Amino acid sequence: MSLLTRTTRHRAVENGAYDPTLMFNRGLVAQTGHIPEGTILLQDVWPLIVKDTKKIVSEGVAGGAPAIRVTGVFQVADDTNANGRVYPRPILREAVEAIQEDITNRSVWGEYDHPCDAKIHLDRVSHLITKIWMEGKSVFGEAEIIRELPYGSQLNTLLNKGRIGISSRGIGDMEVRDNGGQELYFVTEGYRFVTWDAVAEPSVTGAILQLCEGKLRPIKRFTAPVVKPAPKPVYERMLCQEIEAFLDNQ
Repeated sequence: MSLLTRTTRHRAVENGAYDPTLMFNRGLVAQTGHIPEGTILLQDVWPLIVKDTKKIVSEGVAGGAPAIRVTGVFQVADDTNANGRVYPRPILREAVEAIQEDITNRSVWGEYDHPCDAKIHLDRVSHLITKIWMEGKSVFGEAEIIRELPYGSQLNTLLNKGRIGISSRGIGDMEVRDNGGQELYFVTEGYRFVTWDAVAEPSVTGAILQLCEGKLRPIKRFTAPVVKPAPKPVYERMLCQEIEAFLDNQ
């Protein structure tokens, strides 16, 4: 999946070089939920570490009613999360760069609670992502809470009363790598963000496995320098491990 802006995608269409399986179209994914061939839906939850909260006057709001913008850490690169998943820093950096145009166009809407697909459901929108950037290995984001919407109002109340989690929703693939006898799942090149959703805060260990993450299918196993298919589906093993971990913490 190439790093393409809307402009370069349009040029590719005009030149007859557009291949939807290779060139990720975030707008199409967000509108239809269609996942390009060879990729899967990836969702990971992190505690939202709020760095700043401010009131701003939203454009076009009658009477200049203030909107709430929350800034915090949305994701972390290179660390192993509770799913045994690793997002390498170069992969996240490229994904952050790829979504900048949609951020500028104010088209990256986030939902309240977990959706089970890649589509952005407008009836569940609670916030708008207004900034995304990287500092070191952390992905920082700024979200404007849409308090005029029912779920935005609920999200605003939760933020005032306690802590929540932030769930990255993206499209990509993974490969399995052995790390001292422990299997880790590395997100591979071409990963792209769809949005970030507001969810219940996960445990301090990091992320929780989303049961609705696409199809169960084998992930490529990494054996340097050759990448080979895993001998058996690893998603089922991941699911069992996450369920056991969840039950142990109850």
